[in-house]
Amino acid sequence: MEGISAIISSIATILWPLIVIVIVFAFRKSVEALIISARGRKFTVKIGEMELSMDEFSKQQGVMIKDLQTRVNELQRQIDPKGTETESNIPTTENTTFEEKRVEIRRAEDLPKAASKPEAKNIPLDIDDNISDILWVDDHPKNNAFIIDSLKESEVKVSTALSTEDALKHFKLGTFDCVISDTCRQEGKETPNCHAGFELSSLIRELDEDVPIYIYTDKVDEKMKMKAHTVGATAITSSPSELLKLLSD
Repeated sequence: MEGISAIISSIATILWPLIVIVIVFAFRKSVEALIISARGRKFTVKIGEMELSMDEFSKQQGVMIKDLQTRVNELQRQIDPKGTETESNIPTTENTTFEEKRVEIRRAEDLPKAASKPEAKNIPLDIDDNISDILWVDDHPKNNAFIIDSLKESEVKVSTALSTEDALKHFKLGTFDCVISDTCRQEGKETPNCHAGFELSSLIRELDEDVPIYIYTDKVDEKMKMKAHTVGATAITSSPSELLKLLSD
């Protein structure tokens, strides 16, 4: 039973990044054509209120697609760890059959193919009802353009801050349901401060003991997880899908 629960949880986990990937792929054909015509010239793509260069757009799209592939692979390994599992040796429950789990994976793999259809655009994310106002701290907010725009399409207000000082001003003046922060920021210095996200978490925790704080960065190791826990952050992740899952719980 615990194994089935883990599989069901994993299936639920990949649904949120799939929605974002659907949005990304909704622009795929027009973007591919634009990239071909843009060789040797500089073009920008507007995502919500932000303008991205072609390189920035491609990088974000690549990160989200890679994350989706990783999540689908993890789910497949749980269902068929040796690649030889059959319906007879995988346990099922009355409500979750082996074939239903297989169907979920096929749907996940087929979603990108359907994403270019017009009806796939602007699909709302299933964000927790208690989250309607987010403070997002990053000195390069364009790095999160896809997710921020998807949140706004889901009627979630996202306020951006570029530094710890700016974030604290916003936080003291507003009523935010959660805070999302990167780790490294310039903070007005020549070299980036790669403890900025942890320092902000500690400062916000002094002001509010309950507000969820999510550190969203490009790499996470055990040392960073321990540091995040020490400063009072709710969670730390480098995965777009996991971040959206945290916002949906």
